[in-house]
Amino acid sequence: MLFRGKAPQTRSEIIAEADRARSKGRLKKAISGYRKALELEPKDPVIHGKLAPLLARAKQPEAALQSFQAAAQGHLDKGFADKALAVYSQAADTFPLQVKLWQQLAQLNASKGLRMDAVKTLLRGRLHFRRKHERRGAITLLQETLALDPTLFEVKRDLALQLSRERHQAEALALLNALMPEAKSRRQLRRLRWTLVQVEPGLGAWGRWLRAVVLGR
Repeated sequence: MLFRGKAPQTRSEIIAEADRARSKGRLKKAISGYRKALELEPKDPVIHGKLAPLLARAKQPEAALQSFQAAAQGHLDKGFADKALAVYSQAADTFPLQVKLWQQLAQLNASKGLRMDAVKTLLRGRLHFRRKHERRGAITLLQETLALDPTLFEVKRDLALQLSRERHQAEALALLNALMPEAKSRRQLRRLRWTLVQVEPGLGAWGRWLRAVVLGR
């Protein structure tokens, strides 16, 4: 009598096994299982969504970013914008210094008519860009914020300061001088004058800042 070998696992069984491995913290086994499932259906957004954070934990950032992007795009292709938003949000929280992720998250919010959510997303992303070598990212996010809402006083002030630190003095000064009529309170005026001191220090700038502090003008 001939004995038959064990039947190969179905895709559902492969995913279930990977899910169990993930729940038990068996990172390598879970990653291997999800990758095997993707060999059978490469564009599955749900599996990419499960795989991406595991790859990030396994210190495979490029692969993780690819899976996050595949998951988001897969959901969008199926018309599930809210699921894509959730993926981009998770991706941005996982890789907060990836400017593109904040941009994609904001663009998707804007495309759904959620302009204020898009603005908040860009400003949340900007908070992560604090170091010298991260200034270009901060500038990009601030510029995109103003493209959505050009009335934001503090965003303009912040942008001018970042531009000056990147040695774009003329652009920074032009932005600050144009902002002067928009200072509606003594606090705003003081902050604006202080930023001018930082951008172009000198007796005149210091004098105007002191006048704003003492006289409020």
